Formats: sequence, C-alpha cells, structure tokens
Amino acid sequence: MTRNSRFRSTAALAIALLAALELAARADAAAPARKATAPTAPRVIVVGWDGGDWTLLDSLVASGRMPNLAALLARGRSWNLDSYQPMASPLIWTTIATGRTPVDHGVADFQELDPKTKVRLPISGRSRRVPAIWNLATAKGVSVGIVGWWATWPAEKVDGFFVSDRAAPVLFDPETLSRSPALTWPEGLADGVRIVGKREGTPGYEDVAKGLKITRSEFDAAVAAKKDLRDPITGYQKVLGSMRVYARTALELYDRNRPQLLMVYFQGTDEIGHVLAKYHPPKLANVPEAEFAKFSGGADAFYAEADRVLGEFLKRAERDGATLLLASDHGFRWGKDRPGYYSSIDFDTAFLWHRSPGILAAMGPGVTPSKERGKASVFDVAPTLCRLLGLPPDPAFEGKPVAGLATKGLPRPAPAVSWAKAAPVERLVPATDAGSERKAAEEFTKKLISLGYLTGAEAAAVDARPADRAGTETAGSFQNIATFLRARGRVKDSLPFYEKALEVNPRSATAWMNLSIALQTLSRFDDSDDALLKAVQFGYHDPEATVYRRVATYMERSKTEVPARAQLVAFLRRVTAAYPDNVRYAGSLGKVLFERQDCAGAEEVFRSLVARQPNDLESLNLLALSSWCLGKTGEARSLLQRSLALDPNQPIVREGLAQIDRGGQPPR
Repeated sequence: MTRNSRFRSTAALAIALLAALELAARADAAAPARKATAPTAPRVIVVGWDGGDWTLLDSLVASGRMPNLAALLARGRSWNLDSYQPMASPLIWTTIATGRTPVDHGVADFQELDPKTKVRLPISGRSRRVPAIWNLATAKGVSVGIVGWWATWPAEKVDGFFVSDRAAPVLFDPETLSRSPALTWPEGLADGVRIVGKREGTPGYEDVAKGLKITRSEFDAAVAAKKDLRDPITGYQKVLGSMRVYARTALELYDRNRPQLLMVYFQGTDEIGHVLAKYHPPKLANVPEAEFAKFSGGADAFYAEADRVLGEFLKRAERDGATLLLASDHGFRWGKDRPGYYSSIDFDTAFLWHRSPGILAAMGPGVTPSKERGKASVFDVAPTLCRLLGLPPDPAFEGKPVAGLATKGLPRPAPAVSWAKAAPVERLVPATDAGSERKAAEEFTKKLISLGYLTGAEAAAVDARPADRAGTETAGSFQNIATFLRARGRVKDSLPFYEKALEVNPRSATAWMNLSIALQTLSRFDDSDDALLKAVQFGYHDPEATVYRRVATYMERSKTEVPARAQLVAFLRRVTAAYPDNVRYAGSLGKVLFERQDCAGAEEVFRSLVARQPNDLESLNLLALSSWCLGKTGEARSLLQRSLALDPNQPIVREGLAQIDRGGQPPR
C-alpha cells in the first residue's frame, strides 16, 4: 500500500467513524448533556496493557525497540504494581476501575450464569455491584471516554463515549459479538466502531510477517485451519487486530470529544505471552529449532507495535496537557522463570505464567519525574485517578494515591464519599436475542478453553443449585473469591466460598483442590486429604504429582511432628484404596510402612505387588527385606536369589544374601 493510499484509507475510516458519531448525536437525544471543559481542567489518559511486565519492557527499552515507553520513563516515573491472587484479568481490571476487591465489586470470573437458563455467558458489567470511576466522573461533571475495558457490556450511559469490551474482543468471536446490541454509548456509535473492526481487526499476511518469519503459504494454511489462539500465526493475527481496532477507535473518538478522562484497554499484551512466550529467547529446551526460528521475534514485534500506539496517546497527552498513566493488571514470566514445561494455554497451568508485580508508569503535569522505580498496588490506581482529577475517593478504598504525584497544580483533594450513593450506574438494556446470546456464549467458552482458563469438563457442568438458589455466579467466581481471601491470610473466610463453588459444580476438580489447600493450612488434615482425593477423582491436572506433593508435605512434617507419620500412612492407605490398580501408590505405602518398621504391613503390600508384577525388581527386593524383618530368612533368601536371576548386576542384593548367610540383621 502506498503512502497516499494508506492516507486515503485512514481518512475514509475516520470519516466513517465521525459520521457515525454525528448520527449518534442526533439519534440519542437522551444522552447526558456535554458540559464545557474549562481550559485548566485536569485531563488524564489511562492506557491498560494486560500482562505488562518490566522484565520484558525494560529490555526492549534498552534495545531501542520501544522509544515511546523510553520517553515516558525519561519524562515521568514508574512503579512496580503489586497484584493479587488469582491473577485473572476481569477481576483485577475491575479493581483498577473501582478501587474495590473482587469480594466487593462482584466481577469474579470470565463467565457468569443466566439464572433462568443456566447458560454460561461472557462476564458482563451486570455482575459488577459497585460504580466505576467513569460513573463517578459523570456524576461530578467530568467527561469520559471508555474503550474496551473488561466487563463493560452492556455499554453504560456516561458523559462522553463508551465502547464496551465486545467491540474487538480477543476471547470473544468478533463476528458474533460485534453485532451485539448495546455495544456502545451513544448507541449509534456502534456502526462506526463496527466499520473499524472490519477494516482493522484481521491483519493480512504482510502485517503478520513483520513479526513472524513465515511464508504466505504457511499463513494461508493457518488461517484456513481456524485454530485461533492455539496457532501462533492466527493467534498473533488476532491479538494484533484487536489492538489496532481499539487503538483506532480510542484515538478517533478522543480527538473528536476531548474527554477529561480517557481509559483504553489492550488485552493482546497478555495474550501474546500466552501464544508466543515459550518461543521467546533464550530458546527453551522443549521448543523445536524450526518453531523457534519462526516465532521467536513475535513478542518483541508485537510490543514494538504497542509502543507505536502508546506514542499516539503520548502525543495527545502532551498536546492537551494531560497526565498519562500506563498500567497492567499483573506481570508475565518472560525471563528465566518461565515455566517452560507447563503449557501457557492449558487449564491449571496457564496462570503459572502470570506473576506479580505488574507495571505502572506516568508522566505529565500531575507527576513529579523520577528515575527511581517506586512501589504501588492495583488498589492504588483508582485513588490516584481521583487525586489527579479532583474526584472524591470512596471511604471503602484500601488503596491510596501513589507516591510521586506533583505537589503543586493538582486539584484540591475532595472529601471521600460513598460512590454507591453519589454515582448511579445506568446501563443500556439490550433487546434479548436468545439464539445470538447462546452462540456468543458457546464461542466465548471455546476461547477460554483454548487459552487454558477453563476445562471442557467445567464448561459442560450445569449449575447444580436448586432453582430457588440459582444466581449469576459460576463455580469459578466463588472459587476465585475464596482464593483471593485465602491468599490474604483469611483462610477460614475462604471456606464458605469454596463450598458455594462446589454447590454450583460438585465435580469441580480445581475447587476441591483449592479447598484441600485451605483445609491443610488450617491443620484439618483428614478433611484436606478427602478433598484432595475428590480433586484427583474428578480429573485434577497431573494426579500422581498432586498425590506425591502431599506425600512430600507429610514427610517433611514428620521430621518434627510425630503425628504426621501416622497421617502419612493413613493418607496413603486412602489413596491405595481409592486407586487399587495404581502400583506406584501401593509401592509408596509399602516403603513408608517398612520405614516405620511395620514389617508385616509392608510384607502384605509387597506380596500383592509381586503377585501383580512378578519381575519387578524393586517389589521383589522390598518383599525380601520385609520377610527378612519378620524372621523369614529362607523366604527372603529365595526372593533375593530370584531378583539376581533377573538382573545379576545388583551388588547390594548380593551383599544382602551374604548378610543372611552370616546371620546378620536386616537393614532398617
């Protein structure tokens, strides 16, 4: 595309979007009246990069790949932004917008339930129980623009514009959800946003090949296969397209409206990690050379594009005298701590790639520049925005404005008020279309499974609560709230929420496993073991490793706690009873019994194992030792000779025979 044709395409896109805005202005006479903004009124632009992490970003800044972020850091300051468990995007971005915990704000999962049909739906703003900062700003006469923020459909009526997270989704299917009613406020704006989505949302080969070393035929084959995020090629294409749609939309609307508060969110900065982090240099041992050659530069190229977009917002911040904040919800493991042998897109391991802290950086009239990297929390972002804009904080905030804000030029601090009382939330009410909603729900569920945020079994689970107890909460939402409380040391408080999760889905392996961990923390070992076995029974990831982690815990405790030895035996007896065909579990029980000098118990276990696997050397040798311990030297000699016949190269076994012949005592 020539420079002139690219300009004409951009101009046409802007005209289409602005035409839709004019249409919206005429069609939505009920919209809140725009208030004139005083020249000295503070302005803030917030750019959200999901999963942004200083490990990667600092290296890209140092290499010159991110000049705009470098400029932001040089002219402003930065912080490590502490996050919380569980590090799930809908929860934390809603905390950033509300200043409240997921217990309070109610957005606690990627999905919600229709209480009537029990169909799983994409999480929406209807799950949010408290006002967000855009509601407070509208109530206080501060104009806003919101683009793409998590859990914001249906669009909310604000003093400004509002583009919900269904406009250019990564986890949603845009062909379905971009047609959703209530996509934007004003409502007529949706037509222009859809035009942007169609033109920017599916980058072609030339754009993708700037980041990935692939041929056109490889690109065409990947697109035809329709593997979406599970293929590095189409995954890169999708996250790049989503970023471009939201960037173009936000920039065009900002230039048209000049809101005092702009908040735009980009999910691709996290999803690019789930798609490509395992290919990022240095090469991991389990990554094939050919794949490394194709995909190793993809993440850097994507972040270079994100930096280009950031530069557009920086220009507008400088032009308009706005303070710009760049924030993430959590960090991502790009360095040596990458869990390379755990999938970044499989359930139970995807979250292993997330880490705390995330990032926060700011520059502009509200910030005192500094080269020192400070420390802040995701709970501090909403209070910081309040301080920059002169809005009242909520007394329920646990955060506070970050250190490093300007000492002069900020608005006078406003006294705290209850946002619930001061800031009404008014959402559009979409016309119900059960068929489209169900299709959207099914497609969203597939995306969650593809990224490892949901298992097929959990997706198929039906709300088991009786009709009079049904609600919008999924098992995952209750479980996430419980995990949040547990991670904060409120373990007893977490138990009722795990129990509610199991009321919704009694077969949730992750809920059983997390309940087990909580019960173990409270020293309720028998109950904890029961819950662990339930988790394994219902398909918990890597069951043998799960069992042996519990065994290792008991063995470590047994060094200082005598009761732990008996608890270990009891646990292994339960495991072998639950899984009688698992010879490894049985072997572990036999070894523990022998170490505790329960030779009769050990002999019984190993005799059963030898009957099942007559040529297993370890079982033969341990049965011999158990028999010897019981004084059955003849049988022990016979078993050791049988073992040597199978493998003569066993010096320890020969020494054992020699000790028996000398009348020696068996080893303990």
